[in-house]
Amino acid sequence: MTNEITFTKVEGTEQQVNDLYNLLKNRSFNISHKSTPSYDEHYEFVMKNPYIAWYLIYENFKCIGSCYVMDSNCISVSLIDGSEKFLSTVLDFIIQNHSPLKEIKSVRPPNFYINIPTNNALMKEQVAKLGWTEIQTTFSLT
Repeated sequence: MTNEITFTKVEGTEQQVNDLYNLLKNRSFNISHKSTPSYDEHYEFVMKNPYIAWYLIYENFKCIGSCYVMDSNCISVSLIDGSEKFLSTVLDFIIQNHSPLKEIKSVRPPNFYINIPTNNALMKEQVAKLGWTEIQTTFSLT
């Protein structure tokens, strides 16, 4: 059986909110939060949809991740464990369907970039193999 990867735009349906929450609860790597928000907090966030574009990713109709593009030209990709092999497909989809917003000096770079959790060595390795250049290491005061 061939792995068919499909992308569905997040529009806030009940099924999408549930799929996104399940992904969030089972995520191995996090950047934006230390603890899982409540379902109600998650629902409110999805309904606000703060992204330029947000997609659920399916492999043969099974939800395996999500990706989004921010107005900072940042791309985020979150895939369930074992689905990392589709990173290239996801990035290609975004690049083929979206263009970076115009550069704003010291605010937004002229190109897409991706943030990767420090401890996600597999994703770092894959992005480097795809020819992306490491540009910085970011620290947070906690």
